[in-house]
Amino acid sequence: MNSEFLQDKEIIVASNRGPVVFKKDASRDEIELIRGAGGIVGSMIPFLQKTHGTWVSSAIGECDHHMNNRYDGKVPIPLENPEYYVQFIKTEEDVYNNFNGKFANPLLWFIHHSMWNSPYSPCADDEMHQAWDSYKYVNSMFAKAIGEDVSKSEKTPIVMLQDYHIYLTPKMIRKQHPDVLMSQFVHIPFPSPEIFQQLPNHMQVEILESVLTNNVLGFHIRRYMDNFLRTVKQILPTASVDHVSGDILYKGQICHVRTYPISIDIETLQKHGKDSTVMSKMKEVDEIVGNCKLIYRTDRADLSKNIIRGFQAYDMFLDKYPEWREKVKFVATLMPSRQDIKIYREYTDNIKNIVETINQKYATADWEPIKYICRGDYDLVVALLKRYDVLLVNPILDGMNIVAKEGTILNENNGVLVLSTGAGCYEELKDGAICINPYDIRQTAESLDMALLMDDKSKSLLLNEAKAAIRRNDLNKWVSDQLRDIEAVIYERQEIKSKDGEEAVRMN
Repeated sequence: MNSEFLQDKEIIVASNRGPVVFKKDASRDEIELIRGAGGIVGSMIPFLQKTHGTWVSSAIGECDHHMNNRYDGKVPIPLENPEYYVQFIKTEEDVYNNFNGKFANPLLWFIHHSMWNSPYSPCADDEMHQAWDSYKYVNSMFAKAIGEDVSKSEKTPIVMLQDYHIYLTPKMIRKQHPDVLMSQFVHIPFPSPEIFQQLPNHMQVEILESVLTNNVLGFHIRRYMDNFLRTVKQILPTASVDHVSGDILYKGQICHVRTYPISIDIETLQKHGKDSTVMSKMKEVDEIVGNCKLIYRTDRADLSKNIIRGFQAYDMFLDKYPEWREKVKFVATLMPSRQDIKIYREYTDNIKNIVETINQKYATADWEPIKYICRGDYDLVVALLKRYDVLLVNPILDGMNIVAKEGTILNENNGVLVLSTGAGCYEELKDGAICINPYDIRQTAESLDMALLMDDKSKSLLLNEAKAAIRRNDLNKWVSDQLRDIEAVIYERQEIKSKDGEEAVRMN
């Protein structure tokens, strides 16, 4: 990270979900601070702590709103000896539900993950258009708050927008502050033009025109970047798209489209893996697993994670390879996701049903094939990642999938990664994993057997290859590469001014 470059800069990060939430602790009648979940939080907090910047995010509950008012719109984190600040955006509950619970999810999420059943959905009815209005409104609230921060800044502000919830925010900011340095990183896959066009025409245009007002636009891997470039060329035919460099010239402005494979804070993760709280969880893991081999997965219960096919593959594995019965344990730590949306509630129920079916089918008096844990316990997750023999990561499509990287770095048992070609990290980790088609449950079942039978030398070679790939693209590089390209924009502007000045001299 270029510390000299950042000395006179103020970092403003923005995303729908923020790095912390505040909740009432009824037992003590106090408001407590809880760290937010998700890959965005883990990736941006270390950077924001070093730069003492501001994170703008939606207020999730009344406690967030209360703290925002208490600290005049800039909540210090931690409250004592702050390392950075959070600014909460408050919107009416029905507006937020339309914005996040209808338009961003499931509409945009499903489009980006190519998950709609296109003969039937999505359907651009009145409800979708009303949700779009809420999406625009919440984006305008973000733009207003960020714009005010930019105006007040005594340094050179750099606005770093995160993800698809705030696609319309950059254009709104650009109208207020034409010269502000601004980037946006999309943490999920970007679909092909054909899939993106499931949105109504005017929504396609408004989203693309907005994100192109960023100076730098980032995706995890080249495949997502190429999809975006092709989408822009098809929907905005007047845009000049350089498919080699990734530069797009549109309406007089250049947007530099780049890839930045997100990663993990290796040092912090390894340190946490040695913490006493994790070590105590290792005993719980030993009790759960016993003398069995451990197949492990940890996910949000999201449809894109392909959890049910993973269990179907395990069912086939136990059927095809009965010698593994009572010798292997599948542990799954799964957190319910978006339970306010019907299709997610149904998916969570279906997960529970298939777990019960498999356990009833194969269980003995002393052995349960699957241990399903449905609670948030990060220390237990870390302990299981240290202990697994096989880590199953089989998403249909995933922006990156940090679990595959965390597991690889933490594992102390010569564990094998079974990895879907649909995971963004497949591009980096394919030489250090057994790779599978996420739709092919027979191949997945065979891969579980292959991983468990692999000799120590082969397992070690795979694990070391994957670890080396992660270290080449660590979290610091993810941030530094984005800052490098933002810095290049400054030099680009200086060159243009210099040339304009020389031209003015010649004209005189």
